[in-house]
Amino acid sequence: MAKSAPPLTQRTPAPYRSSDVEPEQSREFQYPMLAVPYDLIVNGIGVPPATLETGERASAPRKAMDRALWDVPVASPATRPHIGVVLYCEGPPPSREQVGAHVAERLSSLPALRSVSAGPRWRIQTGLDLETHVVEQKLEPGPASLDAAVSELVELPLPEQAPAWQLHLLHGHTDGGFALFYRVHHSLQDGGGMLHTVETLFADDADALSSSVYPGFAEPARTSWRDFGAGAGALLGGARRAGSWASYSEGFSSERTSRWCAVPVDRLRSVARRHGASVNDVYLAAFAHALTQTAQRLPEAPSRVPFLVPANLRRPGEEAAPGNRVVLTSIVLPGGARSAAARFASAPPATGVLKSPGARNAMRRLTELTPAPVMTGMLKAVSKPAHSATLASNLLLRRRLGFKGAHVTGVTPVMWAPLGVPVGAMMLTYQDTATVCFTTDPAMPGLDRLPELWRETVESLD
Repeated sequence: MAKSAPPLTQRTPAPYRSSDVEPEQSREFQYPMLAVPYDLIVNGIGVPPATLETGERASAPRKAMDRALWDVPVASPATRPHIGVVLYCEGPPPSREQVGAHVAERLSSLPALRSVSAGPRWRIQTGLDLETHVVEQKLEPGPASLDAAVSELVELPLPEQAPAWQLHLLHGHTDGGFALFYRVHHSLQDGGGMLHTVETLFADDADALSSSVYPGFAEPARTSWRDFGAGAGALLGGARRAGSWASYSEGFSSERTSRWCAVPVDRLRSVARRHGASVNDVYLAAFAHALTQTAQRLPEAPSRVPFLVPANLRRPGEEAAPGNRVVLTSIVLPGGARSAAARFASAPPATGVLKSPGARNAMRRLTELTPAPVMTGMLKAVSKPAHSATLASNLLLRRRLGFKGAHVTGVTPVMWAPLGVPVGAMMLTYQDTATVCFTTDPAMPGLDRLPELWRETVESLD
C-alpha cells in the first residue's frame, strides 16, 4: 500500500439522500453575525487555555470543531469520521501483549488516549482497558490482504464509553515484517494530535522536532486587521463558492473507496525550489490538474477547483492536547483547459494565507470565539452538493520511528471523506517518501483514476 496498492474491491454505491441522516442534520444553515471586542480577538482575553491539566480527574475544553466532528452525519460505516496511519515494520511480529505493555509504559504522556467526551470538556478516564484498544489480527499472505484489512477496519466502530481509538497489530501478510495500524475518531484527534501519538509511542530520536505543532508559532506572531480579513475569508469562502460537482444531477453516495500512491519527496521539493513554492503548492496544483481531467466526464466542467485545506493551529505546549487545533480553509485554484505548469503557477499566491503565521493566529482566535452550533453549521454548509469541494490534508512526520528495534520503513495515511464530500485526500511525508491516500465516492465518475493522474502530473512538473 505504501508503494503501489492495487485497486480495492468496488462496491455498489448507495445513493445519498437527506433522509439518511437525522432531521436536524439536514436543515439549512445561515451564518449569524458575531460582534466581539477587538481586544478579545487580538489578545485572546477570556479564551480558555488549550493545555490539559494534570491528574486523574483533569479535563480539557472540547473545542467547537471537536463537537462538530462528533456530530457529523454518518449514513454508512464508510462515512464514520475515522483517520489513521499504517506503520510498516521490519522484523518478526511482536505479541499483542508486548504491544499493549509498550503502550501502557507511555500512556501517561498521552492524555488524548485516556480522554472521553463529557459535554463541553474532555475527561480523563481512569482504569483504561488496553485489551479493548490494542488488538491483533493475523492476515492471509500477500500485500492485498493488508490493504483489505485496513479498508475494513477503518469502517468499524471504535470503542464505546471509552477513548475512541485503537491500535491494530497486523501480521501474516509478509515474511519478516508486520504492520501497526493506529486509527482514531477525528473528534478526539486531528492530524497533528495523531502524529504526536505515533511519535510518542514509536519515535526513537527523542531530540527531533515534534511533527504536531505549526512551526510558525515557534515565535509570537503579530496579527493585523489584514490578517483577520484574510483569515475570515479563508474560513467562510467554502460556503460561498460553487462546488466542483454542482452540475452532477445524480448526486453523491454514502460509500467510499480508498487508493494510495507514493512519490519520492525529493521530486516534490525540487519542483517547489525551482519555482519558489512549497511542497504543499506542488501537491495541490497536481491535485487540481488531476481533478480537471476527471471533471471532463461531468455535464459541466468547473472553471475553478475549490479545496478545503486543514490548517494546523496547534502551538508549542499543546502537542499532547486532545481534540482539534485545526480549521478548514478555502483555497481555490483555476480549472478549465490549461497546462499543469500554468495551473501550478497560480498555487503559491492562492495558498498565501496558509504560509502566514499572522493569518493562522487570526484564524485560531476566530475559531476560539466560534460557538459549536456555528461550527457544525459551517461543516454542513461546505458539504452540500452546491458547495462541495475537495478535502486535501498534508502532514509531515519528522521523527524516525521504530518498535523494540524493528525499524518503521514506511508510513501510509488513511483518510476520511465526509458525507457530501466526494474526495478526501491526505499526503503524509515520512523519510524519503510522500504517500497520498485518496478516499473517494465511487458514484462520482472518473475519481478512480485520481492516484495515477496525480502522480503523472507531478512527474510532468519535474
